[in-house]
Amino acid sequence: MSTPRQQLRERLRRGETLVVPGAYDPLGALVVQALGFPAVYVGGYSTGAHTAITEPLLTLSEQVAVARRVARAVAVPVLADAGTGYGDALHVMRCVREFEAAGLAGIHLEDQVYPKRASYHKGLEHIVPLEVFLERLTYARQARRDPDFLLIARTDAFSAVEGGREELVRRGRALRDLGVDAIMPRGVRQREDLAFFRQAVPDVPLVVIAGADDLSVQEYAALGYQLILYATTPAVVTVHALHEAYRHLKETGRLPLTAQQVAAIRAQLEALIGLPALYQVEAETTEKGH
Repeated sequence: MSTPRQQLRERLRRGETLVVPGAYDPLGALVVQALGFPAVYVGGYSTGAHTAITEPLLTLSEQVAVARRVARAVAVPVLADAGTGYGDALHVMRCVREFEAAGLAGIHLEDQVYPKRASYHKGLEHIVPLEVFLERLTYARQARRDPDFLLIARTDAFSAVEGGREELVRRGRALRDLGVDAIMPRGVRQREDLAFFRQAVPDVPLVVIAGADDLSVQEYAALGYQLILYATTPAVVTVHALHEAYRHLKETGRLPLTAQQVAAIRAQLEALIGLPALYQVEAETTEKGH
């Protein structure tokens, strides 16, 4: 039987479009799997929000720990945000091996400066010179032990202070020629810009971060993007749902769910985390005869 890594690589090779929702914990990943999505994504933004550390202050070990828990919970392949690789060439090599050992199917590495700056969240992004980024990726490729472990190159050149359209294309072509498995042009959101990059950088799978615009999966696919990641979605929808539920509780003294609804949702949750199978084992052992 093929491994999750092999399955993901083969589907990319065949040119399939894969929608990959994000999760920052095993429960969220189980929801993604139960709905039939082909993979799960562990984003840095959501990990930073979930832990209340913020992404720029995350360490390698913190992000790997979250990704490992997610990967252990599901049978589908899991991709993760590995930031800049957390340092220079040697740090990047360790980064690749830690994520690979944690059971991930692949990671993406970016060309932002390290240490990562919080101000990039408000659009003030800085990128390293192209030769530095290519060095990161060269050593990342040397570090992986499993050739099926995906290495995705993310470039922030489009929206960076030092970047723009021309720099985005220059980097995209250099990354393709280096032999990365896929390219993510971060910050490229408008339809015309997405189409421009696809036309300018052919012959390599493209990845897009979705969920911050109004384009559909079908529209992304038509523009030539194969991996469609929903990176910030788990943190955004969780905060929204909790805020609405607890606001209602504060204002009315009741949750916005009936007892019947709570029971139904709990049954669904408990099925996701495998409680029925535990009940069966207990019925055959510790509860036998009671």
